Amino acid sequence: MLTKIRQYIIFLLIFTISAVSCIIGTVSAKGESPGGSEFLIWSHSDIQPRSEGEKSHYETAVIDVKNNFPSIDMALFAGDIVQKSHFEEIYLWYLETRKNAPVKEWFDIAGNHEWRAIDLYKKHINKNLYYSVERGNLLILMMSNEMRERRTFLSDETFKWWEGMVKNNQDKIIITVTHGVLKGNGLAASRLDRLRIIDSERFRKVLQKYRVDIWISGHSHFPGLLPGSEVTNAELGGTTFIDNGGIRDDFMTTIESRFIYFREGSDKAVMKKRNHRSGRFYSNDFIIPLAHPFSKE
Repeated sequence: MLTKIRQYIIFLLIFTISAVSCIIGTVSAKGESPGGSEFLIWSHSDIQPRSEGEKSHYETAVIDVKNNFPSIDMALFAGDIVQKSHFEEIYLWYLETRKNAPVKEWFDIAGNHEWRAIDLYKKHINKNLYYSVERGNLLILMMSNEMRERRTFLSDETFKWWEGMVKNNQDKIIITVTHGVLKGNGLAASRLDRLRIIDSERFRKVLQKYRVDIWISGHSHFPGLLPGSEVTNAELGGTTFIDNGGIRDDFMTTIESRFIYFREGSDKAVMKKRNHRSGRFYSNDFIIPLAHPFSKE
């Protein structure tokens, strides 16, 4: 109990500093691509409605996306669709609700809460706990939590698969998606043990030798105005780590997600953070260096 209190005190101090030091600006509501982007990813997670009323939080996000984005190439969902009950109902509601967003393809992983009803997750959402997606020269490595554990557990089998995919595809732009955060990656969430990937060091050793361009995680629900919600870590091979935040109005959180824009021929991507309640982006874009220029072919 004392440990949890200390963690929340740390979080409150960081958030207070953020509120004082940051200019809380917003920009255009519309989801136009910066610089003529050719490929757009909607990265989000952690919807977890605990009541009928809380379903409106994700529905608000989907309506915002529907009204302001003509087309999104791909959605990456980094876990925690459900909370503690009504699992099948919520999975079916999630699938039906997301149909209203103009997204061409959806890819999900399981978070820690999916393990309260993992058989239903596999039945309705995705039977694979780890898998890859390739579009153009993007290679996306999706890894679910594999145990009913608050921290993210990834088996040795999954790690070895990921390691091999990274080593053998250095000619591609590699994106990794997990629910928990890698220890010591520079994100604010990585300071809390309960939000981390167990045995992160094995992944860190690979990143120090082989390039992974982007690593997306959820789980924290930390707001995007918090310092350390995205960082490019030179000590870990130049990987850019992104914390999704959460799509749930809660204590210190709001309804927000991330949008990543890739432009044909560019070796930089642009990440924009969006508040779906206000229907606007936060003011500062984050530039992500890529190992290779993006190509749709």
